[in-house]
Amino acid sequence: MKKEKNLEKKALELLNKTHLKRTPGRIALLQLLLEAKNPLTKQEISAKLTKVQMDSVSIYRSLEAFHRAGIVHKVEAGDRNWRFAVCSCGSSKHCHPHFICRLCGKVECLEGSALPEALSIKPGYAVEEQELYLRGLCDRCFLREKSPPKSG
Repeated sequence: MKKEKNLEKKALELLNKTHLKRTPGRIALLQLLLEAKNPLTKQEISAKLTKVQMDSVSIYRSLEAFHRAGIVHKVEAGDRNWRFAVCSCGSSKHCHPHFICRLCGKVECLEGSALPEALSIKPGYAVEEQELYLRGLCDRCFLREKSPPKSG
């Protein structure tokens, strides 16, 4: 119960700081994203959002409002599904790399790692956003791949 209250308090702080409406749906949605260990798709969010009734359009609009306000960032893992995660840096632009498992599709924010400095580009060009995705095997899939198949 205490953890839930802390998540609600954090959600309210984020909404207040960004001057977004404090609706029960937005509060519950932010609590879900704050609690999530990995970025979530809209479908995963819809399935897990059980505290309040929110239709698909309201979820999408809230996620887009959160993104514009810098509360969440969007991650695209190559499957044409946006995933959403709360930004620890306060910007909707990517401030850390993401890891994508090539077998199970798990997407993880690598918050302990920084993005490399932007490469030098041609004069007259302006870098507006930088993303870095690392693809490979997550710990579970690595162990599965490494262990010999069970016989019989």
